[in-house]
Amino acid sequence: MRALLVLLMLLCPMVASAEGPPAKLTMRELALMTRATKDLAAVNRRVRLGVPRGWTGDRHPNGRSLELVGPKGEGRILVAAALHPDELSDYLGELKRRHPSAAPSPPEHMTLPGVDPTRGERATRFVITGREVGEMVLIEKANTIVLIVTVVDPQTWETVKSDMSKVYPTVAITDAESKPPTPSR
Repeated sequence: MRALLVLLMLLCPMVASAEGPPAKLTMRELALMTRATKDLAAVNRRVRLGVPRGWTGDRHPNGRSLELVGPKGEGRILVAAALHPDELSDYLGELKRRHPSAAPSPPEHMTLPGVDPTRGERATRFVITGREVGEMVLIEKANTIVLIVTVVDPQTWETVKSDMSKVYPTVAITDAESKPPTPSR
């Protein structure tokens, strides 16, 4: 029995190193808030997701986006949340300005846990190529769009890509307390 335990202890590190260690994630949160109008209820939604540990950056003062920089200067990750595609235009324009040589591929369907196409939800990936590489992922669910863009040095992409594949399934969207529209008088 003792020999079996020793053998298992010796083999387990080999198995773990063959796949690489799992990405350690830090949970972050974005907020989508709108005021009630006579026609629409107020929106108070939270977007939570894990980001690779060690990537640092702050949430934008509007609470809807987060920009992170790699611990070794690998590149950047942008996370933005929106209620309508038009709300992403400024983020996409800024990315194009910062990374003019990066070009996204045609869209590719992604299958993610928690994204149910029968409810009109979807996940889409765009591969980014050029002097910098990465991917742009759009996750549409719960009437919310989450944009996650990763642009890094090509030499670090495989490692970062592995970490990012663990990020996308963590995206969770919840409604905080929302008030119905005030009736017109």
